[in-house]
Amino acid sequence: MKPEHDERFGRIVKDYLERPGGDYAELLRRGQVSSPEGVDPEEWRAEIRAKARADKIRVITIRDGDRAIAARQRTVPKDQELAELTDAVERTEVLRGLAERARAVGHEIDRWLRHDEESIAFCARCPARVYVRFENATPVVDGEGLDEACPG
Repeated sequence: MKPEHDERFGRIVKDYLERPGGDYAELLRRGQVSSPEGVDPEEWRAEIRAKARADKIRVITIRDGDRAIAARQRTVPKDQELAELTDAVERTEVLRGLAERARAVGHEIDRWLRHDEESIAFCARCPARVYVRFENATPVVDGEGLDEACPG
C-alpha cells in the first residue's frame, strides 16, 4: 500500500476505535455509529437521543443484541434524490467488485468502514487491507488485499 494511503488507513482506524469527539460526534460526522462494547445499550441510546433532541437533529436508534446503533435521519431534496441514490448504488457496486477481486486471491472482506469519501476493509483471515477513495469518476484503489494471495 502506498505510504499516503497507509497513513489514511491508519488514521481512519484510529478515529473509529478512539472516537476522539465521542460517540455523538461520530454520529454527526459519519451519519451512523454503534455503541462501544461493554456499555449498556439502552443507556447509550437514551444519551444519543437526548443530545440529538438538544441539537434538534433527527436520529433513529435500534438495539441489536448487546449493542445499539444510531443513525441520522436526513431529508434529501426531491431534485437531488436520484443523484444521491445513484451515488450510493455506484459506491456499493465498486465496493462489491473490490470484495470479489479480493476473494479471487483468497481474501475475505466482510464489511467496509466508511469515512467521508473513503472506505477501508480488512481481510477476515489475514492482515491484508483495502483502501478506496471516491473523489472523482474513477476511485483511487490500493491495498495488498487486492493483489497478494491470502496466506490464511
